Amino acid sequence: MKKLFVIPLLFMISLSAWAVDFKITFDEGFSFCQLTRIEKLEDRSNFVRENLMLGAYFSTQTVGFPVCDLQLDISAYYPFYQAFNGMKQQPKNIISYAFDGYLAIHGTYDRFKYVLITGSIGMHYMYQLTDEYHMNYLGLGATLGIEFPISRGWTIVNRNFFSYDNANLGKNKLVQPFYGSYQYHINLGVRFSKRVHNSYSYVDKTLEVETTDAL
Repeated sequence: MKKLFVIPLLFMISLSAWAVDFKITFDEGFSFCQLTRIEKLEDRSNFVRENLMLGAYFSTQTVGFPVCDLQLDISAYYPFYQAFNGMKQQPKNIISYAFDGYLAIHGTYDRFKYVLITGSIGMHYMYQLTDEYHMNYLGLGATLGIEFPISRGWTIVNRNFFSYDNANLGKNKLVQPFYGSYQYHINLGVRFSKRVHNSYSYVDKTLEVETTDAL
């Protein structure tokens, strides 16, 4: 019976969301990821496994969404470095990759006008194919970034992401349980939007001042 109430509730929320005039922006670019897994041991020092990965990201955010704005980030990575307790390891499997997803509520602080500060907090998930296992990470993440409005439509985006995850999803905990995992991402990209314009920008600064004075 509870499921029967959930379905119409979700339907009503969806209708109310689309009834409000909100906008969606997109940005994409390059991403760097540092991933650390900790295997806690009682009779000796902990095992620490580290991966460095390069890839690309795609992000979309709502503007003017009811209650709060949402953010969805999707990334794909290729690991170019791996280490065990600080010692570099040679990969056994050439075909290694990782996919990352992040769904959060976000906000923008525009007090400084020509430098925007952004932040978010939400749920994080990553799938990683390693030499031994298929890893699944699930946890909480947060971002803190800055944006530079180059023109009315173009923006340079920097986003720094932190997360603490449970790396024991699935059957991995039976063969190699991890105490925890944390990640750090650096995203650098661009955004172009025809519907959402920057209120202040470097290129159009003179035009905006002249228009304001004329009014």
